[in-house]
Amino acid sequence: EGYFKQVSFDVKKGEILGLTGLVGAGRTEVCQSIFGIMTPDSGTIELEGKQVSIKNPIDALQLGIGLLPEDRQTQGLINELPIYQNVSSANMNSFIKAGKLDVNAEEQKAIELCQKIQLKAKDISAPPSSLSGGNQQKVVFAKLLNCDLKVLILDEPTKGIDVGAKAEIYQLINNLAKQGMAIIVVSSELPEVIGISDRIVTFCEGELTGEYLQEEATQEKLLQSATK
Repeated sequence: EGYFKQVSFDVKKGEILGLTGLVGAGRTEVCQSIFGIMTPDSGTIELEGKQVSIKNPIDALQLGIGLLPEDRQTQGLINELPIYQNVSSANMNSFIKAGKLDVNAEEQKAIELCQKIQLKAKDISAPPSSLSGGNQQKVVFAKLLNCDLKVLILDEPTKGIDVGAKAEIYQLINNLAKQGMAIIVVSSELPEVIGISDRIVTFCEGELTGEYLQEEATQEKLLQSATK
């Protein structure tokens, strides 16, 4: 209550669904509710046709739902830890053997994921703060890819990064969708949401106000739908 109401949508395997609207329209709160950061007053979430209970982000990750938050500095990264530990931080249990943390396995997995996402870093033992904004965002991507995800929610994934890094992030998102991941992209940039999404839904004052296929979406239509 106070953030959104009567919001209902679906996203399919291999699909990129865009969520757009003005700042404060309720998009971020919907995504945080799916991921277990906020607790909705009512409603249900279904994954692969079955209703699921998500009380916190750990529940969401265990079900295969990941969230890349809008504010990577305060919600996505731990700058006191090296890059490789940031990458492993959402799935530490997979590196624990006989009650001890296998640091070698942790580092090797981080190297593998950093190569996969083309992270530009001289030393994965350095903190994320040593990287550019685009590469910091890639570290958050790598952290999520270290989990076995079915659904990936991206809240303003290219905010505050340069044009070249944006293109690399778009390519990464497209590749993940081609591999069968269901992806939700929240973006205030209309050209971005039109360019990346297969389907787009608009929000206005906490309500879902429109739905468009990529080929029928225009900036004018989306803006009109998001400002009703």
